[in-house]
Amino acid sequence: MLLNHKIPWSKSAVFAKPLIKMNWQKRLFTSLFILIFFQVISPFAFSQGIYLEQLYSKIRRPVALDASVFRTMNQSGIPDPGDMEVTVSGQLALCNHADRGHILLDISGGVPPYTFVWNNLQTVQNRYNLLSGTYTVWVKDSQGHQIKEKIVVQPPFPLVIEMSGTKNVSCSNADGEAKINIKMGRGEPYKIEWSHGLTDALHAKDLSAGSYSVKVSDKFNCNQTIYFEIKSNSGAIQLKEEVTHISCSNEPKGSIAVTADGGKAPFQFLWSNGKTTNKINGLIAGEYGLTVTDANGCSVSKTYSIQDAEPMSVSAEISNVLLCADAKSGKISLDIEGGMAPFTFSWTNGSKEKNLENVSSGEYSVKIIDQMGCETSKTFNITGPEKLTARIETTVDVNCETNEAKGVAWVSIKGGKAPYQITWLNVNKNTQEIEFLTERELAVEVTDAYGCKITEKIFVDYSNIASADRLGFDFKKLELDTEEEILVDDKLKFESKISEDFIAWEWDFGDGTVSLEKDPVHVFKMPGEFKVVLKAYDIFGCSSVQKEEVKVNQVSEYLMMPNAFSPNNDGLNDLFKPEIKGISGYRMDIFNKWGEMIFSNAIQNAEGWNGQLNGQLLPAGNYVYKVTFQTPKGETIEKTGTVTLLRENKMVANGVW
Repeated sequence: MLLNHKIPWSKSAVFAKPLIKMNWQKRLFTSLFILIFFQVISPFAFSQGIYLEQLYSKIRRPVALDASVFRTMNQSGIPDPGDMEVTVSGQLALCNHADRGHILLDISGGVPPYTFVWNNLQTVQNRYNLLSGTYTVWVKDSQGHQIKEKIVVQPPFPLVIEMSGTKNVSCSNADGEAKINIKMGRGEPYKIEWSHGLTDALHAKDLSAGSYSVKVSDKFNCNQTIYFEIKSNSGAIQLKEEVTHISCSNEPKGSIAVTADGGKAPFQFLWSNGKTTNKINGLIAGEYGLTVTDANGCSVSKTYSIQDAEPMSVSAEISNVLLCADAKSGKISLDIEGGMAPFTFSWTNGSKEKNLENVSSGEYSVKIIDQMGCETSKTFNITGPEKLTARIETTVDVNCETNEAKGVAWVSIKGGKAPYQITWLNVNKNTQEIEFLTERELAVEVTDAYGCKITEKIFVDYSNIASADRLGFDFKKLELDTEEEILVDDKLKFESKISEDFIAWEWDFGDGTVSLEKDPVHVFKMPGEFKVVLKAYDIFGCSSVQKEEVKVNQVSEYLMMPNAFSPNNDGLNDLFKPEIKGISGYRMDIFNKWGEMIFSNAIQNAEGWNGQLNGQLLPAGNYVYKVTFQTPKGETIEKTGTVTLLRENKMVANGVW
């Protein structure tokens, strides 16, 4: 029940019951009158220098006035602006022993901010989850003004109501009655609510046959409800029902089936959802009213409730007592609220038990199914220390002159808990770093402060440090060519064979040019013998050198024209094509005996003429060719001649010959 009331503030203490009820102006006037009277009649007062101003200053101090009207005054007679008021609200009464109250404070006046001190020394403004009892709070503003307030949270008090009598209806009439009696409670006012809409009345009349309820609430909003039925006195109809509530395993719908007895058959059924059969299906959660009428017109009404499947909520108490990351000492204990027992459990680690025990750190999910087929899933995490890991790292110190190598190994550790104990299993040392002279398998065992252990192994091989095949290269022409010799202006592809431990390299082609590419392409611009050098630097700071001789010849022009060819697809002399070497700017034209051009080719490496024109075979005979080309010196040369086209049977193709 939420209540509120206002408490005025006084700069004086909280006084007992006031002696006189009057406003503060009248009391001030009375006090002034009394003090002035004593001043007049007392020469001693004058001799002591007590004047009216002093007397007035004295009466400004608090006097025993009614706390509800008293205010501290300044010299102008105006109430002090520091006055405060407290409005108390909240749930100030308990309806039952499981109920809890709360107190809410709203402060006005004074000078914020405010401070609060309760009789249990709490310093919050509002109090919650309270048992019944008296709670005292002192409220002080920033100027030191203070008010004290006592608030009572009422204990549970039984609210007892009873049905003092009912009257059944006669058939087809709404003349039933019901009357209740409030036997015990906290006192009026009481709030009375009947299910058919009547309020604040102990006696309900003009009731039809059916089921009813009446709820009575006291001034603290605690309530009790009585359910009752008004029957028909004429052949009372008896209803027997079978209610199926909503389940999770099948279609989430409910049903109600009703059988009528008594009265006179046949019976008519009318449900609140408009259905007119004795059974209704596909129902969602809620209430459904039914009126059954017999052949005499007598009827009875009843309300049924379809309940939804009770949801399940799952929580767990998790034990993370894991010293090592792979230790199996974790525990998950489930707490299930709602649903309907018994439950079945299915964990992701295969367990079918309710609780998990002796498990390692990680994520665990569980699916829970209750008796009604309702299910829920939840995931929990068991956290442990960071996994202890060890990694062996190595390096090699190499003497570039002698190729002698000395290995150094050390272990990097993560996770677990320091300090760590390190043991090299095959070197018999307990230091973090060791030296070794030969390639071998290294194994180290690391133990942390909790006794968690891990073993790491690695095989160190540096036998290829001085290997002769660590560096080398090949070269070839980049353009496909039948000639194997290397000529000036040929593009050469240099392909390196460099071991992975080399980190830098340099090419010197012997003609004054160098390259830092791994597989460069180079063109020699003059003939001669060149010493190509590849030099590489490895990760140990040593260098290796590989040398090769490359002979480059001067280009000499060459052109040879065949004097005959036989295009019969036998693989021999099927094309008319010149043999060419060392020339450029090539072009070949073929003419018939009338001077008509029947073939032209400006591509030096083309296949040549196949003895056809536009796909038609030309007859055997002599044809004229003209070849134009350029020498390496840039001279343009033109050569002409004849070539004989040979065929087994002479023929004329479309009158061309």
